[in-house]
Amino acid sequence: MKDPFAYIFRFCCDPGFNDQAELAALDRFVDKALVDDVAVFANVEELNTGHMGREEQDLYLALMTRVRDLLAGRGISFSVNQWHSVMHADLGKRLGEEQPFRPMVDAHGRAASLCVCPLCAEWQRYIARLYARYAMLDPSIVWVEDDFRLHNHEPLDWGGCFCEEHMKLYSQRAGKPLTREEFVAGVLQPGEPHPYRKIWLDVSRETMLSAARAIGRAVRAVSPRVQVGLMSSTPHAHAAEGRDWYALLRELAQGLAPVDRIHLPGYQETAPGQYMQGFNMVSMLNRALLPPETRVYPELENYPFSRYSKSRRFTRFQLLSALALAPDGITIDLYDLNGNGIVWEEGYQTTLRATKPYLNALTEGGLLRGKRLGVQVLCCPDSAYTLHTDAGVSMEELYPKEGFWGGLLPAMGIPCVYCTDPAALRGQVVAAAGQVLRNWSDEVLEGLFRDNFLLLTGDAAQVLCERGLGRLAGLESVHWMRQNQGEYAFEQVTNGKEYAGRPRARASAVISCSDAVAVTYRPDAELFEYTALYDSFRQRAAAGQVVVNGRALVYPFGNFESPVQIPPMLLNTVRAEILQDVLRAAGLELPMVENSPYLEPYCFADEAGGTALYLVNAATDPVDCVRLAGLPAGPLTVWRSEKGGEAERVFVRHTKTGAAVDLPLNSMETMLLYWRHGEGEDPE
Repeated sequence: MKDPFAYIFRFCCDPGFNDQAELAALDRFVDKALVDDVAVFANVEELNTGHMGREEQDLYLALMTRVRDLLAGRGISFSVNQWHSVMHADLGKRLGEEQPFRPMVDAHGRAASLCVCPLCAEWQRYIARLYARYAMLDPSIVWVEDDFRLHNHEPLDWGGCFCEEHMKLYSQRAGKPLTREEFVAGVLQPGEPHPYRKIWLDVSRETMLSAARAIGRAVRAVSPRVQVGLMSSTPHAHAAEGRDWYALLRELAQGLAPVDRIHLPGYQETAPGQYMQGFNMVSMLNRALLPPETRVYPELENYPFSRYSKSRRFTRFQLLSALALAPDGITIDLYDLNGNGIVWEEGYQTTLRATKPYLNALTEGGLLRGKRLGVQVLCCPDSAYTLHTDAGVSMEELYPKEGFWGGLLPAMGIPCVYCTDPAALRGQVVAAAGQVLRNWSDEVLEGLFRDNFLLLTGDAAQVLCERGLGRLAGLESVHWMRQNQGEYAFEQVTNGKEYAGRPRARASAVISCSDAVAVTYRPDAELFEYTALYDSFRQRAAAGQVVVNGRALVYPFGNFESPVQIPPMLLNTVRAEILQDVLRAAGLELPMVENSPYLEPYCFADEAGGTALYLVNAATDPVDCVRLAGLPAGPLTVWRSEKGGEAERVFVRHTKTGAAVDLPLNSMETMLLYWRHGEGEDPE
């Protein structure tokens, strides 16, 4: 019987090279590492020969049969990890003479030599037959890799597809013949989206749905129970190709639960706080875009595959922090994809075994599957349809930048959750960044501002003004001040309060910061100013963080360069304390972490009236005791990763500013706190 938290071990073996020894090693490894499923790679990475012919497929099918039979009767399933569909990149290879597939073509008319157009009927028949062959082996899952996309197919510029067949479709939708240059110029037209943008996104969406349908139906025709899983790339890039997450995953699933392997950003080891930025702005966002019934197995990958790229400790940290996704397990890719096999000397098997009891305990308890609580960070899978480009020269301009608050808030100890339906929000704190507010009607935004408290970046404020809705946040107009051009150099507190223990505290706003807006507020707006921006000569340049009419915080920074990184200058104690102060005044009734950078909280409510708070210490400093503002009095049940699956009972200790839980939390370790409201006071 599988554990509550499943380890899916991705296994590379080169048939005929060292397979006898590696199958024996696998037989030992699954026991040592407590593996629940073995995903057998086919035609992977360095061993990839292009789109496989039937004889080469037979070699891998034989290998998979041997693995299946080896694991049979032990409660360990096997799955299939076909490494390519469209193909990641040409890498010097070409289509075979017996493969009449239409190549993918980029916006400049350059054709790939190996990567194919996913609308090609010949290729769809080929890939469907291949997945049907895999399904005949009765695996638990057949995986579709992340090359199942339109972007990122070297040597193409961005990707495709702009082949002649696709150009015919674009022209039909446009009602006239189109050149590539004319069509791409329309897709990327600066300002208000040109009608060609919708044509591009609609056709791209339909293209991938067509390919997914071919694979899903082929598998279902062979087996009623084999699941089809998808490896995801970054959501902002998929937005530029019009991905419909619900439809795509359900086409692959064909009546079963969708399965998704969410991308975890740390292929190589990084500082844990930096890793969590990517996790919160990519992985957590991806989780919010999936159908609710999706089974999630995020991808833990160690590339390029040794402890030179990732330590055992960081591997454990990824396992622990992934629990915030409420996954069903995790896929694990640890060793070279060239046929070297399992490297016992690295010791990863010991780490996997030692971490499993905690992962099982928290998954089996179900506390991380409750309703997510926190600041509601707005996002929309269709943002590429509505956003305005600036230069109009690159497909990357279609990437939404909506995850800013999702990366900033947890780092500052504030729980948050992504939200795709602002019309349903009442009495919440809601955060908007980038151009996300272009996605909904005036009526929806009217209700959003009427019924909630809003956090707005500078670009979100700009969008409101451009839509003629600035009045919702008391805005007359915004003017952009460019970073490092001398207009502002630092932010200074102006509300008379102390932050970080200092009166008139300052926070830098140069070098590693961002652009900022100077706002002209409406004459009738009621303003409570927290900060102002000043230049190097100590002259006031503009208002900084301002609460308007008690309903919205204008956070002046914006135009962020990356959709997956927070400007480093915006992360500091002064700004964290200001933001928490604003949220307390706005009525956020959830615990917030005090004075512990990168102690990141994830909050859940269960049906029994309890609250679970999962804390991930992504700092490299240990925490002597956990300090939380807004934690109610009474007993807590606590699970600590350093204690395995063992639960502890503790009481909250009140402090001058909030509450404390007198348990230590080391760097890259986690803790789950659970309480039910009104359970009683500390008996002391």
